[in-house]
Amino acid sequence: MNIDTEFAAVEEALELNRAKLKPKDLAQLMELSARAKALFLADPEDTNGKTSEGLGLLWDMVDILDAARRRRVVKGVPDEEGEVTGD
Repeated sequence: MNIDTEFAAVEEALELNRAKLKPKDLAQLMELSARAKALFLADPEDTNGKTSEGLGLLWDMVDILDAARRRRVVKGVPDEEGEVTGD
């Protein structure tokens, strides 16, 4: 696994979903992604605890994305297929 490639994919996915996120949420997600990447790079052998810190930040990102999905459902915002799913 290449950390640079994996986090480039995360950032690309966030950019593709920019319209579905509040600007504040997108900025926070990008910042958390950058911090998590730095932590993973600082612990390539998973020996100093930085990987665990990075995983925690990834879960923080999941929480932000879940909240964005819930907001879309509550507001009845349809997805690309016209369904209200939170996607």
